[in-house]
Amino acid sequence: MPAPGNAAVYRYFPGALDNETLQYLLVGRENLLGEMLEDLDRASRSGTPRFFLLVGSRGAGKSHLLSLLYHRVRDELPGRIIPVKLAEEEYSIFRASDFFLRVLEEMGIETSTITALDDDPLVRDAAVDTLAEAAAGRQIAVFVDNVHELFNQMDKGEIRALRSVFQRTDLFSMVASAPSLFPGVADHDEPFYNFFRVFHLRGLEIAEAKELMKRVARLDGNTAFVENFPDYEPGIEGLLHLAGGSPRLAVQAYEAVSRCGTGCMAAVFFRMTDEQTPYYREVFGRLPGQRRLIFDTVLSADTPLTPKDIAERARLNPATVTAQLRRLEADGYVVSRPMRKRTSYEVRDRLFWFWRAMRRPAGRDRVGALIEFLEAWHGREPSYAAVTRAQMARLSLDRAREELLSGNEANGLSLIDEAYGHAEDLDPGTVRRITAGFLKGIISEGRVGVIKSAVRGIVAFGGAGFERFLKPVADAVAIVEANDTRLYYLKLQPEERAVVAGIVRGITKSEELVPGLQARLSA
Repeated sequence: MPAPGNAAVYRYFPGALDNETLQYLLVGRENLLGEMLEDLDRASRSGTPRFFLLVGSRGAGKSHLLSLLYHRVRDELPGRIIPVKLAEEEYSIFRASDFFLRVLEEMGIETSTITALDDDPLVRDAAVDTLAEAAAGRQIAVFVDNVHELFNQMDKGEIRALRSVFQRTDLFSMVASAPSLFPGVADHDEPFYNFFRVFHLRGLEIAEAKELMKRVARLDGNTAFVENFPDYEPGIEGLLHLAGGSPRLAVQAYEAVSRCGTGCMAAVFFRMTDEQTPYYREVFGRLPGQRRLIFDTVLSADTPLTPKDIAERARLNPATVTAQLRRLEADGYVVSRPMRKRTSYEVRDRLFWFWRAMRRPAGRDRVGALIEFLEAWHGREPSYAAVTRAQMARLSLDRAREELLSGNEANGLSLIDEAYGHAEDLDPGTVRRITAGFLKGIISEGRVGVIKSAVRGIVAFGGAGFERFLKPVADAVAIVEANDTRLYYLKLQPEERAVVAGIVRGITKSEELVPGLQARLSA
């Protein structure tokens, strides 16, 4: 293990870390790293260039992977490849000549003679010739973070000139990153259309995210976090479900839990989302008027919206909405979900939706209900050595389960009533955990009618608040009864889909009704 460092450096400046630390913190992407390194090695042997594009949302680990690949190429392939890493933000590259001059600067080669030339095409050609001479038969692999911003700074003629150099020489390879397939590589009439081999970074699984958190804690010298991890684990699993598979958010979850513990998941999660406020406000400030209105309409909705829905809510022309949605999707702000004759849109950044929701009373209620469900679902049930009332409530629900599964609905509902009578003086968190344990046992039997009876009984005798709490179970039952996966995209936000998909899988014991979803909960 590398020497202890600082988690904040990894979170914000992975490029500043050494190879050993980057390798230690790589979780879930080992095969992808090996594939890219092997491909670059093969290409250098045959003299053919490679152009890779890493695509992933903010915090997906693009800079980490790009920096680690740079180190591996530098250390393992120095005889055939010269790796050159540009700055994460390049504000002075507006021409193809600027690009090649920056590569020369990073290689430590003097450029004053070249820049003294009057004609820009001459500067560009002289820079390329100088690079070819310095390479001495080796390839130059240029590593470019945020390549979409670089392309935005260059006009189409300069981008075409850059591609021309890449095509007429076998000197350059490029490893680049971007948050999405932006117009500069996705549009048919763009010079770099279909030019890159694209690698989409998948989100981390919960087990991978937990491993990353423990590695960051060890790097931080935070032995208490590692030692107490089993106690934190239920709350952490809930947080990771909400945050999605972003490595950066996993590190944020580690930092928040280190400071606050997991006693109140809602408080920890609110702190995580609130830390994003400067960035999200910057996003809104960056968008022009109509696009901002359309984006906020999508962001503020309880369910994914069609262009027609958005046009009605925003009071805009449908054609305008459709055009602006295409741009928002190309820029990585929203994602479309085509379904037969309709297409719905939702925000790409899961945490962004939470951030916006928690600034509205109705949104806070919805998020709060989901957090309560996750706390109970991931929490540990009270043992039989716990308080007598908890024991009695648990025993009554065990008997209710047996009666319901035996077809004795009246007896089952009576026992549910008895259970919540025992639970009257228990704290709400304990009651929710007991309820979740009861439902897990029924869901595992896969009998939809029994699940519906149990939910009705809980709402009737446990109180009206349980209707909101049990919404994921009701949604799962609706999908199973309708046998229709479109309901995931018509009625649910992304963070709810994974919860509901896990329950659907628990009911059906099948993947048939969870297509394309990585359910992070199992019943």
